[in-house]
Amino acid sequence: MSDHRNTYYLVIDAGTTRFKVALITPEGKAHKKANRYYSQKPSNFHIYTPGDFIESLKHTFGIILKDINHPQIRGIGVTGHGPTLIPVSKDGKPLYTAIGYLDERVSQYVKRLKSMFGDNLTSSMYIPIALYFKEEHPDTYQKTYRFLQSFDYINYLLTGNFCSTSSDLGISPWTNSTLESAGLDPDKFSRIYGMGVTIGETSQNAFELFGIPPGIPVHSVGIDFAAAILGTGALDRGKSCERAGSSGGINLCWDKPVDDPRLLCYSHFKKTLYNIAAITSTSGRALQWIGKICGSFKVSPPKSLTELKKIIFLPYLKGERTPLWNPKASGLFFGLRDEHTRRDIILSVYTGICLSVRDCIEIIEENGCEFTDPVAITGWGAKIEWFVKLKAAVTGKRYMLLQTEDGELLGCMIVCAVNDRFYNTIEEAVSSVLKVKKIVEPDPNEYEYFADFYEKYKRLRKILYEE
Repeated sequence: MSDHRNTYYLVIDAGTTRFKVALITPEGKAHKKANRYYSQKPSNFHIYTPGDFIESLKHTFGIILKDINHPQIRGIGVTGHGPTLIPVSKDGKPLYTAIGYLDERVSQYVKRLKSMFGDNLTSSMYIPIALYFKEEHPDTYQKTYRFLQSFDYINYLLTGNFCSTSSDLGISPWTNSTLESAGLDPDKFSRIYGMGVTIGETSQNAFELFGIPPGIPVHSVGIDFAAAILGTGALDRGKSCERAGSSGGINLCWDKPVDDPRLLCYSHFKKTLYNIAAITSTSGRALQWIGKICGSFKVSPPKSLTELKKIIFLPYLKGERTPLWNPKASGLFFGLRDEHTRRDIILSVYTGICLSVRDCIEIIEENGCEFTDPVAITGWGAKIEWFVKLKAAVTGKRYMLLQTEDGELLGCMIVCAVNDRFYNTIEEAVSSVLKVKKIVEPDPNEYEYFADFYEKYKRLRKILYEE
């Protein structure tokens, strides 16, 4: 381990609804944080304007870089949501709004490619988005020099270099053969860099736009789930993390691949292991939605389980991935009566999210996998401790609260610190940086109480979407 006093790593997470930036020390302590919400409006579209990312960089860097000297920032790591694609010209200017994975205009291309080629061209979702551009906006497609992921557009803004980043080349967002199979031009997609590769250095143009000093190395991280796995220490068989952000999901580290169409299975960036993922489309989004309807989604913690009225909520407000992979799926309240209150409805949304998490966990376990360690939780959902306790009660799993809810940012910092030789290996960095704040144990009686909730939840899901 090297000694770098007064050292910080600048880390960025372009989340689904919120742009987050932090300066973190090599020991894992956040020195400064800043965030900015995108200017999104509810619709069937899932888009980001160029200004969403540029203005977010300007806003957050204006806070983060104040009173920080250039030599103190020794590296930058960028992660973000996916799949999102931004078509840009040769001079890096966006030719169209960025289109994300929740955009309903893409669903017909998912269906078409799946019927022709199976899941291999649709599971990443990038290829259906690119095909949408080719067929719906041929002029834009023709002018496109590169399609960039959200975080790679930020890498371009910082360095001036076109690239694509992935946590491991074994889980590349696309390959030349898959692009060609879909009728897409591979030359419109950049070379892919694996985790830990240095992309370039901050440019003079980035200094003029954002105030970031030139010459700081920028390191490849990849998509947010990989950064979260790293930032929560899910690096060994049986370890897992739940990403409780605007969308959600469970990622389990396992030693065998899983073949189940309801799940995603990727090579882990730790060789010989696999990342088994159950991904959901809305969790935080569901709470934001009910907050708009009811004035707020914030409620005091339930004093007892009897406060949780037996209202079943299916949180499929933007379709659903695991277990349905159905972009047309919709949400549902079941069991409403005239005695139910605003608080009852809000609490049912929290409970419905927990039931969805249990659904994901049990589907993973059906494939012979085991959760041998507490589930490390990251994202805004980790801030609400009673919500974490409710998840433990509903799922029957132990949960682990870490020193920060920003696992993605911590994962970026670890990549930077290893590249900077502050740590020799990722494993050394994780063992040194991660601090367990609390273990939340499930109550067997509470788990039993939710059995009826869960069975109704599954029956409704099957009746509506699987029969």
